[in-house]
Amino acid sequence: MNSISPTTPVLTVPDNLHAFAPNADRARFLDQRMRQRLAQSLRYIRSEAGGQLGLESDSFEKFLTQLECRTVSPLAFTYYNESVLAIEEDDLDRAARLLRDMSELPAPEATLQIQELADPTTDFKAELYVRAIDTDPGMKFQVFPPPPPAATVCREQIHQALRLMQEGDPELAAEIPALLREIILAAGSEDPKAFTFDGGSSFMLWGAILINANRRDGELAMAQMLAHESAHNLLFGFSANGPLVENTADELYPSPLRADPRPMDGIYHATFVTARMYRVLQTLLDSGILSREQEEKARKDLAEDARLFQLGIATVQKHARLTEVGEAVIQGATDYMAGA
Repeated sequence: MNSISPTTPVLTVPDNLHAFAPNADRARFLDQRMRQRLAQSLRYIRSEAGGQLGLESDSFEKFLTQLECRTVSPLAFTYYNESVLAIEEDDLDRAARLLRDMSELPAPEATLQIQELADPTTDFKAELYVRAIDTDPGMKFQVFPPPPPAATVCREQIHQALRLMQEGDPELAAEIPALLREIILAAGSEDPKAFTFDGGSSFMLWGAILINANRRDGELAMAQMLAHESAHNLLFGFSANGPLVENTADELYPSPLRADPRPMDGIYHATFVTARMYRVLQTLLDSGILSREQEEKARKDLAEDARLFQLGIATVQKHARLTEVGEAVIQGATDYMAGA
């Protein structure tokens, strides 16, 4: 069976595919490519299953066709991952249920949605969001529905940060909703001894990010958070055809954003997103729209982001085995930071 449908839209690779600067058109290309790869994988699974998963219905084929042509819920990628794990465990009944439920996911809204996480202990979709994000066995953290007052404040901070970027960094303001379908508000433990999170993203949840609604650090910090987490999604999009680094997961190195040693893929991500955080601050500063208090905070954060980038890029340059795409992407970040 052909892995590409006759109705599959033809992808035109942008000239600036691996450039560092934000670009909404490129983000839409990456989204379409990710969806086409997912559709190809699902057609392969259907072909190999030989009818055992019940994927021969007209409704499933309609879902595949729509998947190639329009945006899809980020949970589609999570359902797919869970179904593959079920197939590997020879649990075909679970795999069939997951794939059927995936095909019945409603299409996302046309605009970026800010949603509150339901209770993962009672809501299966909420559980999937958490499982997609909380994947590090060495640093497990609890994720809860956000307290309503905190969610209200966080939602307004996100809107304020987006308005700030629309005025002072329109390129990033346009790229973020082209990359993301959903921002999920959640909450972590407030116990100072417990692991928690500020934000989270995952290749298995393409098009969505989680943000800890208990954040209380204002719109400028939220702009950095959105730049940070959307940059992870950008890197996931670059990884559609293969990894950015070839180092194995058991090779651990010092990370600029974590106290514990991390695999090179995590260090690569941390280094790139730190440069993107630096960029949004510098762009907002250059725009002249920040208040004096915001300018002071921005300059302080710039210095810290520059320090963290230098730590990260030194590790990447010394130890990373980069693919061709990985080299092109991190070189763009390096060139930007050298100029800045």
